[in-house]
Amino acid sequence: MDHIIFICTGNTCRSPMAEGLFRARGGEEQTGLAAASAGLFTQDGIPASENAVTAAKELGADISAHRSRMLTHEMAQNARYLVCMTGAHYDRVCELFPDCADKVFTLTQRDVSDPFGGDLDTYRRAAAEIDAGVRSIIGRLGA
Repeated sequence: MDHIIFICTGNTCRSPMAEGLFRARGGEEQTGLAAASAGLFTQDGIPASENAVTAAKELGADISAHRSRMLTHEMAQNARYLVCMTGAHYDRVCELFPDCADKVFTLTQRDVSDPFGGDLDTYRRAAAEIDAGVRSIIGRLGA
């Protein structure tokens, strides 16, 4: 199965919520794409932030078992789509992996704000933005 990889900075907040919400909204079944996530500046194995887990859970997605991972060239090459949370992420992915530029796009037209270090309401706002973007992608890519 082809993969859709959601990308943010640390892979502990935005991209794990996107991955979980894509699954929770039936994205894998509707698009035939397996959801994954990765970060551009992270270490492997960091759990999703507590507020990200709570905000995602309130929208029906369980990301409690998530562990961060760094986006690798192999992951980028093997993915069908690379979905970035911001224009800066988009630019960085295209810079790091120019041979993958044709499959990179942003989740929404506006940057998804980074909730890192914020309170639960900040995470809820980010999760709502991500959920809307994920639903749009499923609608566009679904059969």
